[in-house]
Order: sequence, then C-alpha cells, then structure tokens
Amino acid sequence: MLKFFQFGSTQEGDSTSLSSEMSGEGCHGEAGRTLLDHCRCCGTLIKYPESVTKYKCSVCHSTQSTDKASRPSHDDLTLDLNTVLDLDTQCKLNLAKGMDLHSAYEPLERYLTVRFGSLECLKNSFKTHLGNRPLDINNEELYQLYRIVISLPTRRPYVKLLMAVNETLLRPQGNLDSLGDIRSLLILWELPTLKHCLYHSRKPTKKVSRLETPEIKSLSYEIVKRVIGYLSNADLTLLSSLTNFFHSWTTQQLASKVQLLNLYITFHLTRIVNAQSSMSAFQSSSPNLSEYSNSSKLNSSSDSSACETLSRVGSLNVGARLPRSISLWNDRSTSIFPTREQRNEKLKVSQYGNDWHIKSASRLLSMLFVANNKQLPVCAFYNVVSDHILLKQDFDVWQSSFKKPEKNDPNRVLREILNCGTILGDNNTSRIPQFTFCQFPFLLSLGAKISILEYESKKSMERMAEEAFIHALDNRVPTSVNVVFHIRRSHITDDSLRCIKQHQNELKKALKIEFVGEPGVDAGGLKKEWFQLLIRDLFKQDNGMFLFNSESRLCWFAPEPSEKNDELFFLVGVILGLAIYNSTILDLKFPLALYKKLLGKSIHLDDYTELCPSTGEGLRKLLHCDHDEVEEMGIYFETSFQSGPGEVITRELCPNGSKRLVTHESRREYVNRWVDFYMNRSIEEQFNSFNRGFQMIIGGNAISLFAPREIEMIICGNGDTRIDVSSLKSITKYNGWSSSEEASNSQLIKWFWEWVETLNNAKQKQFLCFVTGSGRIPATGITTMSFKITRLKSYGTSTRLPMAHTCFNELCLFEYRSREEMFRKLNISISESEGFGLR
Repeated sequence: MLKFFQFGSTQEGDSTSLSSEMSGEGCHGEAGRTLLDHCRCCGTLIKYPESVTKYKCSVCHSTQSTDKASRPSHDDLTLDLNTVLDLDTQCKLNLAKGMDLHSAYEPLERYLTVRFGSLECLKNSFKTHLGNRPLDINNEELYQLYRIVISLPTRRPYVKLLMAVNETLLRPQGNLDSLGDIRSLLILWELPTLKHCLYHSRKPTKKVSRLETPEIKSLSYEIVKRVIGYLSNADLTLLSSLTNFFHSWTTQQLASKVQLLNLYITFHLTRIVNAQSSMSAFQSSSPNLSEYSNSSKLNSSSDSSACETLSRVGSLNVGARLPRSISLWNDRSTSIFPTREQRNEKLKVSQYGNDWHIKSASRLLSMLFVANNKQLPVCAFYNVVSDHILLKQDFDVWQSSFKKPEKNDPNRVLREILNCGTILGDNNTSRIPQFTFCQFPFLLSLGAKISILEYESKKSMERMAEEAFIHALDNRVPTSVNVVFHIRRSHITDDSLRCIKQHQNELKKALKIEFVGEPGVDAGGLKKEWFQLLIRDLFKQDNGMFLFNSESRLCWFAPEPSEKNDELFFLVGVILGLAIYNSTILDLKFPLALYKKLLGKSIHLDDYTELCPSTGEGLRKLLHCDHDEVEEMGIYFETSFQSGPGEVITRELCPNGSKRLVTHESRREYVNRWVDFYMNRSIEEQFNSFNRGFQMIIGGNAISLFAPREIEMIICGNGDTRIDVSSLKSITKYNGWSSSEEASNSQLIKWFWEWVETLNNAKQKQFLCFVTGSGRIPATGITTMSFKITRLKSYGTSTRLPMAHTCFNELCLFEYRSREEMFRKLNISISESEGFGLR
C-alpha cells in the first residue's frame, strides 16, 4: 500500500513554515514516529510520519521518495553519442523514403526520451578515459550530442527530451545522495536552452530562434530551477566534493555558470520588483504557462494563445505532464532593465528573504566563488539588481541574525556556505533568520558595499557626536562635532601621532586638518594632502619600517626593524582605517596578502610570490624537483635576510633547522615554513600593532563583506587605468558660462580637452592629484567622482597659472592668448604645486 504525505506552506516561496497535511490512501490515523528532514529541491523543513514512503512539497511541488529500494535500476543503460549519430542517419534515410517528419525521427525521439528520463542512465554516460574523478564529464561528446539534437529538422525530440527530464526531476526516485546523482545533474545543467528561458527582450524581433517557443522555455525553466535546487541542497559531503570539482573547471566554464546563476537570481528579483510596482497582492515566484504564450517576443501574431500552446504540447502524447509552475520574462514582470518608476523602488528583506529560488542559486554560486582561483575577477559575481535592495535593512537584519566565524578557522568560508541554517533550513524548527544578501557578499557590487560601509560609519559618527554633545552638557564645556588635527609640515609624523593619541576617543568624528602657519580651511582638500604627506613620510626607506622589493615594486613589513616602532606601525594602521572612514584614496604599494591578513584569511605561496617573484618561483620549482635534485641542493630549514645596511641575519624555520636537511619528503613543509616565516612569524609584532590601529577605526561588521581585492581598491583606488576622457567629459560641470553647451563650444574648453588627451599615464596622475588631491581613480570608476571647471575673469588675456580647489575637485582656468601658452601653464601647475597655494 502506497503511503503518501504532503508538507510545506500554503504560499509558494515561504520556506520557513512547517504545516503538514496527509493525502493518499492508508495515511490517516496511523500512529508512528515523526521524522524531520528538508526538501531535497527547495530546502523547506519537513516533518512527516515514519510510515510514509513518499511526500510532496507544497513549496516546490516535487515528490520525494523515502524508500531507496524503490529506485529503478538502469545500470545497463547509457546515453551514447555514436548511437545518436547512427539513429540520426537512420532518421534521415526514413525521411528520404517519404515518411512524414515526426514518424521519421521517432526512433531517435524514443531513444532520447528513455535515456534522458533516467538519472541512473545519465550517471553512467559521458565518462572520461581517466576515470579517477567520479564527477568528470566528457564535455566534448556531451556538447556534440546537444548540438545534434537542437539542429534536427523537428524540435519534437528535444521537447519530449525536456519533458522526460522534467518528469524525472519532479519525481526523483531516491534522495539524490550520491556522486553519481550529482554527475547526472551536471549533465542536465549543460542543456543548451536553460539560459534562454531567463532572457527577454522588450521589443519583439522578427527573427526568433526555433527553440524559443513557450513550451521549450517553460520546460527549460522547470529543469534549471530543479537542477539548481538539487545541487545546492545536497548534503555537506557532496557539496564539498562538488566545490572541489569546480576547482578543475576552465575559466570559460566558470564564467558561463556564474552568468547563468546571476541571471536566475536577477530573474526572480525583477519579478518581485514588478509585482511590487503593479501593487499585486501576491505573485507566484513561478508564473504559469500563459505568460510565456502571451509574450510579444514569442508570439507576434494576435491569434496565438495559451490554449493553442497547450494543445500542441498535448499532441506529443507523452506521459510527462506540463510543468505546474514555470517562469518567464514577459514585458512587465521579467524585464532585466526596470522602468524609471521601478528604479526608485527598493526591495525589502521581507520580499526576498524567503524566496527559495534566490537562496538556492546564491548557495550554489557561493561554491563557485570559493572554487574560483583568481580565474574570474570579483566583479564577475556581482548581481546588478542587488543595487535595488534596501541595503541598510539587509545589513541590519544580517547583523542581528548572523554570527561572525572565528578568524583563525581555516575553513570558515566553506563552513559559512555549507552550515548556514538559513539556507538548509535544518538547524531548528523555530523562527529561522531570513536570507540576506550580506550572507553572500560576493553578490553585492563594490558600490553597494561602500554604501553599507558608509552607513555603518555614519551611524558610528552620529553616535560619537551625540556622546560628545551629552558629555558637553554634563560638564558644561564646549565641544565640536569634528576632530581637528593641528599639524606642522616639518614634523608631520610626530604631530600626527600626538594628535591621534590625544583624540583616541574622537577619531570617528569628522576629521579636519589645519596646517600650522597656513590660512587654508579644510573642506576635504587639506585632509587629502595630509594623508599623502604622512604616508610618504612613514614609508621612507631610511625609517627601516618597511622593505621594498625592486622586482615587484611592492613593500612589506621589515622582519626585524632596527628600532622598535610599535607606535609607528599602529599609526600606519590608524591611517589606513581613517582613509576608509573618510573616503580618501592613498597611494600604497602593499601586496594583496596585507588585505587578506586584515580579513583573517590565510596566506599561501601565491601571495608570497606576488611580493617576491623570483624567490617564489624558486620555491615553486623546488616542489616539482626530483628526489635526487632536492638532495643535491643541500638546503637546510633556515633563511637569511638583510636587516640593516650590511647586516645579514639568519633564522631557523623550525627547531634545529640549521641542522635539518630538506629532503624530497619534507620539501613542502620547507616551502610552507618559509612562506609562514616571512608573511606571518617574522612580522607578527609589527602586524599586530598595525592591525590594532586599523581595527580601532574599522572594527565593525561591514568590512567583512569585502573581498581582499576590494579592500585594496577602496583604500588605493585604481592607479593602473588611464583616464577615460569621454567619461570625464560626461560628468564635468562648467561654471562661468551661461550654459554647458556654450562652455563645451568655447575655445578654452576645447583647448583643455586637447591637452588632457596628450597626457601620458604619469602626467594624468599628476593632473588628478592637482585637481582631486589623489593621483588615483576611485574604485567605483571615474564616473562616480565630481569634476568642475570654472572660468575666472581676467579682464583680457591672463598670464596667471591655473588653480585648483581639491576640496571640491574644481579646476579654475583663466583666458589665455594661445593654445601653447595654456598647455605650458597647465603643465607647470600639475608639476610644481604643493600645499596651500603654489610653492
């Protein structure tokens, strides 16, 4: 007797409810132990009697089996490319004999339906010759098979293939708890129409792909939805194996799947945006087939309807049913680019926090992010629609529900992904914290993260200002909402350290700089200059605090500085924190390893190689040497470095290292100890002082959202990119003319832009430094900064030099007699300026 159980919530998308309802013969009234589990597809928490053999999820509508013995065995079946080629040839001969199209291709259609309808068959197919990794797939053969199927003169075999796959994923036999099952899902993840079902164009086009029909799009959506769900909700052991498998992917494979998953997330976020703008009381996260059929792109004729589509699919005479819930980008609900009204609407956490589609895709995307070994830049994982959420609310919800992991946990990133209760839904049966984008910060653009950091900084500044105000009232003493540093240029380091010590409790106020003996008022420009001059002074080589590698042009903490400079290292950390806190760009030359250490991430050989390329490559070659070669080198577990002029210090990498010879078996240990010595042990005191200063300013949770490369970008900006003159023109505002059009057409402005075009990289940096106070472009791009050109009255032609107000990114120009004179004076200005006025 089949016992069947239905569980889940009454509203699709809510994966935190736990209501149960029996359906099926023989279930009512039977007592027994109650089991707790989660849906293999959507992650919804399940509670069901032990006696049932199947249950159906009312959230994702998949039917799960609890009886592994009921799983049919197709160990003898495989999906073979050569068989498909032979059947294709046979079908072409049938067609040549005068058979109708569908009858001619029925043998191939039947073969594909049976093979793709069995996960057991798929797991035995497309195996590689190596065979040492169970998840390896012969992609060349797989892609060739897909190309054959979609290029057939009839799309009926492909539609029936999709329907068979959909039926199998809707009612899988067993728990999909083996590597073979994961392999089958990966084969289905390569279906060629999965991405197309998530695209839509506002304007109907005359050329529509023969595969872009409502039924193919709807079936493709159902398949991609369930493949993502099953992969992301597999058990922890399988997820770990899957993440390791992703490590072996090519850049192209990674990029393709990252794009697909981000498109899938965008698909559902945009549906929520449009549901909100249409004031819809409820919109299913997976709309019905009629939305595909009524799409202007898919059905340009006025007489096509959902009924016709249903009848066409029904005529295929396949046992598989049409999907109950399918997704579509229609003109209103699924456009990637929101309307003007929609851009002003921000998504609340309550709208997307329990959407299982977004959670499962984010979870799977996080595994790709962990597996990405510098193949793709961090920005490749950004989701553009995340800029349209209420970032402050998302951050606050995340802070209240998310516990930060220990920094010394080497597997903390993967542990966050695999053990996150909000994703699996299996930590407890009480109110589960909602999904937030801050749980998956790689989805947030750099601009979004900076907004969150500014929000946290602003809250901290406001709190400090309130405390200062209350303190002033209690003690009846005047106070300021700003902290002012009085600095002598000749003693910039000593004065800066003194001011920081005096105002340790006020450093989160708005910072203002006054240079002693100068009339400048700080509206931002003096602060930028103070940062520049202080960094330049602290990083002088004669200070002995940092070592500079001539090959990589990067600096690092000196292993054993000639003097104890704990206070100065602390000062450098404070400066970096203040730069972030005050949105100021610094010209620093640290390797990525520094920012990894600030975020508590481990350091590896690649990080050391970035700092010391030649030595790093030598260590890498050592790892690949033969047994005899290592012995002949005569290397011991010790290292030597230069501490001061002419002074060489030797240190052991392990106890009795000077007597321990490096062997073939211990070579990896030697490399690890070498890297650990220079990147951690030898600089421990220096870095701890530096980190203490940094954490005193940036001690909140927002900084943990950033990747190391992003931390580098917000501190240092982008100094390797040339100015995009057209982009700079687009953001420029003009003062001194009646209109922007008049300014653009004036001879003065034409000459100016001609001059900018002639600048090389070094001169461009000088120009940026002259106007903005920094020679580097902001991390979010030049279009996010402000730039203004003001024409000054000179009552005839002028011989005066151009001026700049770095507080406002403003360049002031006089009228000049000739183009050559203007070029000469601009070159003098950008090369010879420092301080308040020209020196």
